[in-house]
Amino acid sequence: MGDAAWAVFQENYRDGYGADGDHLKSFEEIKDALEAGVSMVTLDLSEKLNPEAFKYPKDQMEVHFRREIDQGDAKVLLHLFLDKEFRFKGPHREFFIRFNKESAKRNILLFHKAIDFTEEVYQFIFSRFGNRHAVDFEISVDETPFPTTPENHLFFIIALSHRGVQIDALAPRFIGEFQKAIDYRGPLEDFRKQFYQHVLVAQDYGNYKISIHSGSDKFSVFPHMGELANGGLHLKTAGTSWLEAIRLIASAAPSLYREMHRWALPKFREASSLYHVTTDLNRIPKLDELEDQELPSLLDQEDSRQLLHITYGYLLHAKDGNGKPLFRDRFFQILSDYEEDYWSLLEKHIGKHLNSLRVDKRDSDPASERHTTRQKMETPLS
Repeated sequence: MGDAAWAVFQENYRDGYGADGDHLKSFEEIKDALEAGVSMVTLDLSEKLNPEAFKYPKDQMEVHFRREIDQGDAKVLLHLFLDKEFRFKGPHREFFIRFNKESAKRNILLFHKAIDFTEEVYQFIFSRFGNRHAVDFEISVDETPFPTTPENHLFFIIALSHRGVQIDALAPRFIGEFQKAIDYRGPLEDFRKQFYQHVLVAQDYGNYKISIHSGSDKFSVFPHMGELANGGLHLKTAGTSWLEAIRLIASAAPSLYREMHRWALPKFREASSLYHVTTDLNRIPKLDELEDQELPSLLDQEDSRQLLHITYGYLLHAKDGNGKPLFRDRFFQILSDYEEDYWSLLEKHIGKHLNSLRVDKRDSDPASERHTTRQKMETPLS
């Protein structure tokens, strides 16, 4: 947080900026993040969900429902959803949702622990600041083995609203694949339809943002998001800044890049256990067959992008036999020596994201054209 604040000061940036405590799962993590000064908390509910709820045969589901769910709570939740039709209408589409008793019970089984935990965290944050708007509150349910349907979304947000919980953003898991560092994979028309349904639910039940995790480089779906989100979008693009830094290393310090690339290759298998990627290392061009001037092109090849993306921690923390960093000091020295070049790479790449999302460019400070990228990012997307 200190580094981020200093960078804002260094750039003479005068508008608001923020920082997210990302994918927090415990009160201890939330407490640490708030004490560090974050302006946003993303609560990761992956360990509080029961994805088996939609796999149980009906009779087994009923057994789990009677055993695990407080029947008083169940009665209240069933009353909120049964015999009701929820209609949504927007300029691009309209649809309706109805719950039968089975679907309502499966959603209760899926979300009941998550609802309780979210309420506890919300009250903890509220009591700490005494102000609902002191910290942005985002919920993440994207780390699940199946897509979040609009029905799941609607059930969850109504149940939270009934507990008095208000959120600023929700990150569903979408259909298709949002892999690290590469474009969206999946049926575009199906994504567009479901994304807009999520947008309409969010607009009608709190007007919060839809959050896109692993949002870097999803250029095929950005135009749809920009068209349909109506300003209510939170797009996370952190990993792409790292890859543009690696692009700079490949150009300015090719020998260092070769060392880092070779170090990353045997680390990939371990790193890939933490991410869903479909990287094929055999498709990456061989370093020994590339001239130095060809190395930056590896940052345009999907498999090498994913290799370098998910091994970032191994690269930054690699040490030699004496405990000295293998790459870290040289890496940051290059970024310092070529700072303006790095900003230019970032402006081009992040600018491509914003242009694809159809975000209007704000006027830059005439005293310093360097601020263009940072100002452009201060939009309803941020």
